[in-house]
Amino acid sequence: MPKKILLLLLLAAVTLTGCRNSHQIENAAVIENVSVFTRSGRLYYTFYPLTDSEKPGSVTVPAESFEEARSLAASRYIPNMTLAKLELLLIGTDVKKEVMRRDIEYISTQASISPVASVALCDGNTLERLEKETSVQQTVHRLIDRLKRDDPEVKTDYLSVFNSYAKGGSNGFKVPLITCEGELKISERTIE
Repeated sequence: MPKKILLLLLLAAVTLTGCRNSHQIENAAVIENVSVFTRSGRLYYTFYPLTDSEKPGSVTVPAESFEEARSLAASRYIPNMTLAKLELLLIGTDVKKEVMRRDIEYISTQASISPVASVALCDGNTLERLEKETSVQQTVHRLIDRLKRDDPEVKTDYLSVFNSYAKGGSNGFKVPLITCEGELKISERTIE
């Protein structure tokens, strides 16, 4: 008799293992970098998930704003996407007037986006290299950190850029500019 009870308890333990309506995230897509550029007159946002590969994975989304790109990427291309670990927002120099202020204002209202994300302008060569090598992201980060140490007036994160836009001012403010002519280089660009 005790063996039957033990067998029934064992069977119950195996079949009643927990919540049936729970949802588990199988694969979270942690986005560490987003770049913005134009191609053939169309605006694109590229999302770079965290990877241990030497060649970065990426998803490029045509959209008119960061808000739209984020929504499209999460619903159509990158399920379980999170921007909580976003480290870089790289804006092509050819689209800075079109998107920088608008996208920074949107990002600053989103509590789910990392508050320490760096912002930099970059040229087309940098964006092309970013597509090919994961190490470019780390190099850009080191360059931005060095520039910030050398010149504390440079606005390197999206909150300081947002605050600089909000303050206005006739002299503008400086942001990092990443260029690639063989090797990655950093300088400053004044935004007015």
